[in-house]
Amino acid sequence: MNEKSLVAPKINDLYNQKSIHLIDKMKRLYKIQVIITVNAAILIPVTYYLMDATWQGLAFSLMLLLTLWYGLRQNRNFKTLNYGATSLEYLRSFDHLLTDRLSKSEKIFRFSYPLYFLIASSAAWSTWSKHGITQKWHEKYPDRIYIGDAPLFALILIGVATLLILYFSDRIFRWDIRMVYGRVLYKLKETIAEMEKLKQGE
Repeated sequence: MNEKSLVAPKINDLYNQKSIHLIDKMKRLYKIQVIITVNAAILIPVTYYLMDATWQGLAFSLMLLLTLWYGLRQNRNFKTLNYGATSLEYLRSFDHLLTDRLSKSEKIFRFSYPLYFLIASSAAWSTWSKHGITQKWHEKYPDRIYIGDAPLFALILIGVATLLILYFSDRIFRWDIRMVYGRVLYKLKETIAEMEKLKQGE
């Protein structure tokens, strides 16, 4: 029995443990994200209620919960993974499903981000209106063009900001993912590359 045949099982076992650690860490991060989202969905309506923007708070919360529900449904695909496969095959399958899930989520958030912004803008405007701030603007700048109680320039700014968020939504989403999962995703790609290189050398 040569030295290579003795070392190979130890290396494979090491990568098996590394694979388990990566997947477990990914799951823990996602659970934390779910908890944060649920808490936000509870706290935001309360906060918006205190701002006299109850309906906007409910709309924001509903969108958060719908997005969470969609993500949880997508996670069902991970149950189809073959746990009896080798670590490399399992990680490849996991990486493929994860990439597909993120791609689908990116399409959802392309429209979610602008809607979140519009809801937040509507809530802020509703609060200002109920506290008489918009009335003071009318009195201070009577010559400005208004649509309802909103100055035209403010609506234009909100419209431009919404279009910019829509345009950069994919980058915002990828930045968001990197903030939460960046290190683990890098380690996942790195581990797969190392295991493929190891397999080629066998």
